[in-house]
Amino acid sequence: MPIYVYGPKSGPGEKRACETCAGTFEIVQRMSEEALTHCPKCGGAIERILTTPSVTGVKRYRKRSPREIAQAGFTQYKRMGHGYYEKQFGQGPRTLHGDQG
Repeated sequence: MPIYVYGPKSGPGEKRACETCAGTFEIVQRMSEEALTHCPKCGGAIERILTTPSVTGVKRYRKRSPREIAQAGFTQYKRMGHGYYEKQFGQGPRTLHGDQG
């Protein structure tokens, strides 16, 4: 289910006492559910805020170490010249040569 971001629907400079809708907050809802119009805690007017979707899931991407990549069965090569690659870690030949024609 997607996570939707909501915030106060108010005029400029209006302050709220409710800690839930005074700023932005997130709610997990089904896509088929209607957008909320009132704060679930205090009943104040709120609106859904458009945000960019998260395509990486819950965890952020982190660069894997060469050891982790090799343990997963992958091999990494580094380009050393036109059509010439040297193995950095993993299984496979030490060098790769492309067609140089």
